[in-house]
Amino acid sequence: MIVDALALWHGFWIPLVAGHFVGDFMLQTDEIVSRKGEWKVATLHAAVVSTASWALTGHWASAWWLVPLLLLTHAAVDLTKIRLDALLTAREGCAGDYLDRNGRLILFLTDQAVHLLVLLGVVVLLDATPALQPSVAGPGAWVGIFGPGFLGFLVLVIGWILATSASGYTLALALSRFEAELSSRQKAGLRGGGYWIGITERSLIYLFILLGEPAGIGFLAAAKSVFRIGEIKEAEDRKLAEYILIGTLMSFATAMLVAIGTRQALLLLP
Repeated sequence: MIVDALALWHGFWIPLVAGHFVGDFMLQTDEIVSRKGEWKVATLHAAVVSTASWALTGHWASAWWLVPLLLLTHAAVDLTKIRLDALLTAREGCAGDYLDRNGRLILFLTDQAVHLLVLLGVVVLLDATPALQPSVAGPGAWVGIFGPGFLGFLVLVIGWILATSASGYTLALALSRFEAELSSRQKAGLRGGGYWIGITERSLIYLFILLGEPAGIGFLAAAKSVFRIGEIKEAEDRKLAEYILIGTLMSFATAMLVAIGTRQALLLLP
């Protein structure tokens, strides 16, 4: 083979995945999410994701074909998800059943899994097709400029997005069944406050694990408990207390697992 298989996975798979997460979570606004059912908006979003993935590979001239390929596949997956989401919304007389409680969470996780499988398919195609391999032969431009450490940086970025934005959206869907039981008074707070609290706490946990200082998580948990306990004043707030506890434990566990996985992934790099 023209391209070493391990080098292909390190030098091509990592930038593709990083580009996907940057485009799908960091560069996707609330307006895009709300209007992604419109084909123009879906195409624009897919173009952003595909361009980000292509740009991070560093093979700008030789791998130009990535942009149209990823644009078409990403848009197709997103539009399929939107159609399935509409079917979930249209279901009647099924309140409280399994799909009502978990449908959107399953759909979101499946959507992300399919996107990653498409990227996996691209790398497998390259690995199995010698005619395409010259387009990705050698390190990309970014690795040539910054050295092999650029791939490690991308792994850190992937881990941070997974630990913060991606897991935040996942947790919001998982906790929606409990949030529905809270009163309007119990839900009161700063608009987006819970989101930014979650992002900050998971970023700190991610940093503590990567720095080898897991003890810092204990101080974070204690500080959060001190501030949150003031919200629980009456017996009727038991639901709120349980909601906060479940959300906190899930948030901490997710960030810790992602950080541990990121550390292990960094050890596999050349």
